[in-house]
Amino acid sequence: MLKSERKRLIAEKIAQDGVVSLESLVDLLATSESTVRRDLDELELEGKLRRIHGGAEKIQTLQEELTNQQKSVKNVQDKQRLARYAKTLVADGDVIFIDAGTTTDLLVEELNQQVTVVTNSIHHAVKLVDRGIRTIIIGGDIKSSTDASIGPLALTQIQGLNFDKAFLGMNGIDNGYLTTPDMAEAAVKSAIIANSRQTYILADSSKLGEVSFVKVAPVTAVTILTTTTDKAILTRLKTETRVIDL
Repeated sequence: MLKSERKRLIAEKIAQDGVVSLESLVDLLATSESTVRRDLDELELEGKLRRIHGGAEKIQTLQEELTNQQKSVKNVQDKQRLARYAKTLVADGDVIFIDAGTTTDLLVEELNQQVTVVTNSIHHAVKLVDRGIRTIIIGGDIKSSTDASIGPLALTQIQGLNFDKAFLGMNGIDNGYLTTPDMAEAAVKSAIIANSRQTYILADSSKLGEVSFVKVAPVTAVTILTTTTDKAILTRLKTETRVIDL
């Protein structure tokens, strides 16, 4: 297969799926891993995709957002490390908020403490109840792509509660702010941060240095848990950041 044809197929796959793994591209193109890596490098230089650990993803506009299904194949090992560390920050008796998302979903699977969990994710709530953990679910409009309850009802409920700790995902972290593509979801995340004694943002390396449409809160309002080792980005954040390497 000619290089131009391989690159065309890669671009089409990225456009369709949002995220692709190196392994899946090797199978699709029936070629070597080294060849696929070179093609991905060239496509990244051409501005047609962004390389991530183990594959590549679509370059998104400020308001674009991957679905939970698409996010679930990204940086899985990094997300597992973040979830394991986040679990150690939870103490028996805590009232914690766990945001909808793929990294926080892994935290749900790690929890074994005697806690009360408030969540705006139906998916999380089912898992928590199955694990015998006291669970309070926030109502509202369900955003299908992220499984998050958002809107006026969700916002009102969250504003009436207080949390010892909150664990949130975030789409972008740069320029002094946490950002997300959706205005209604940003309002909910902002309210959670305001009502929590301590908020932790679980951010794999793909989230740092990124900017989305809506500002949620200054980075100084939270503690960022990340797996990135990019010193330039870490210096630019100018807030408490813990690099997790477990």
